Amino acid sequence: MWHKLLSELSLLWSKFWPPLLSAGLVAGLTYLLKRRDEKRDLRKRLSAELYIPARQQLSEAEPAIRKFQRALSINIEMWKKVCATGVADKLKRPLRQQLGMLYENTLPSYDQSWKGLNEELSRVREDWDTRYSDIQNYAQAAKEHKIVEIDWWQFLVGDAPVTPVEGLRDGDVLRLFNGFMTPARFKLLDFSVEQFLIKRWEEASVNPVMRHYRDCRQRALAEIPRVIEILGRESLI
Repeated sequence: MWHKLLSELSLLWSKFWPPLLSAGLVAGLTYLLKRRDEKRDLRKRLSAELYIPARQQLSEAEPAIRKFQRALSINIEMWKKVCATGVADKLKRPLRQQLGMLYENTLPSYDQSWKGLNEELSRVREDWDTRYSDIQNYAQAAKEHKIVEIDWWQFLVGDAPVTPVEGLRDGDVLRLFNGFMTPARFKLLDFSVEQFLIKRWEEASVNPVMRHYRDCRQRALAEIPRVIEILGRESLI
């Protein structure tokens, strides 16, 4: 009796199992394809709204920062919008954290330090005018001498005191800010041009405003390339 019942159940199962298995496979495949399409659509949206514009901004910002310039390509409002609309929550956690660090901390800190350094350099160079220059009038300097200009910003925040000029010829004057130093002034102070420049760099190296700028710049240049690389992998374009 039991053998007959098991035989009938086995026969009944054999009739229904293949259709059930086939339906299950179709449903599973349909689900997987739907999930794939959803992920691709999300990736397209993230590429358009975040990956591509952020990568472009950072790619333009990096060389500007290397040249000691402001990163004018950075749009902090873009990141704020991405966060406000919930798009940022759909990012992979490592990318979300690194973009958040850049747009919420590193890049704003760099911009503020750049502004602070710009103001500090003006203050410092005005002080140099008072202490060292022997010509205060630009018209006089331009008429009677050849003005030697230095990119003080790049020189003072550089990693080492690489002096951009070796000395002054007769008739040359070194521009400080609004004032100028003649060769006679250097002789009176008992400084060569190189010694004077190195001394100014050493003063800058311990200036807290300039040290803060160097730290912010170094951090930005370390983080930006890593994020650009990740954005390039994640973007569909």
